[in-house]
Amino acid sequence: MPLVKDEAIILSTRLFGESDKIVRFFTLSSGKLSGIAKGAKKSQKRFMNTLEPFNQVLIEYFEKATSSLVRIENADLEESNSGLELSFKRVCMASFFTEFVDKLTKEKQRNEHLFQTLKKILDSLKLVEFTTTDILYYELQMLRHLGYMLNLAACVHCGKALADVEKLYFSKERGGTLCTGCAHSVPHRQYPQGFIPHMLRLTETPMNSHAQSRGNSSSEHGEREGEAGYPRAGVPILDRMGREVLEDFVKFHLAVEFKSYRLLKSITG
Repeated sequence: MPLVKDEAIILSTRLFGESDKIVRFFTLSSGKLSGIAKGAKKSQKRFMNTLEPFNQVLIEYFEKATSSLVRIENADLEESNSGLELSFKRVCMASFFTEFVDKLTKEKQRNEHLFQTLKKILDSLKLVEFTTTDILYYELQMLRHLGYMLNLAACVHCGKALADVEKLYFSKERGGTLCTGCAHSVPHRQYPQGFIPHMLRLTETPMNSHAQSRGNSSSEHGEREGEAGYPRAGVPILDRMGREVLEDFVKFHLAVEFKSYRLLKSITG
């Protein structure tokens, strides 16, 4: 098999034997892969400080038809994880998003949009700690790229378009909001007025990383303006509800729980 070269983000590593490493990494062109890096623990040349979680690298590997593991030949560092170690919160946030990608993607499933989103997250986290709004926003974006987006604009059962004031009921079983009529016959939970429209706005409005940096101080006063001009923060209760909704949705539909999520919740509230 020919040597493959690709951009990659290191998701996780573990030692294998006395000197090797098993590496899970997410590539731009081929999606998620697992590989073995021979001698990586002792290498002072090919793998010196490159095969570490959250690093962005140019990786070289061989695939074998008879093995589920690729053989990693080399990895050149393009963007290190330096900066994340300055904050335990940032490390926890980076761990959550890399685990999100790891557990919700299949092997060798290309997803360029998801790759670029994870790259943006890791780059941003080196500069600023995310607010709860930021975390929720990027969770929603990742679900969109994975094809698991919630239906928040219309009734998921009958298709009726809903005004914002009518968006009160959400069904995790159906993966979307319900009108008043359908709520009588479909399992759901009722939420405060404004919650579902808030979630919908987060799915529709791009977040500017510069606005993130500027927003840290203003968010302390309960408000931060996004590119569309509406408050992007200042609604921590709604954001916490949103993260609970996504946790329940992912657990119900994808049968996945994230080990890093409990810790993330404990440090972000």
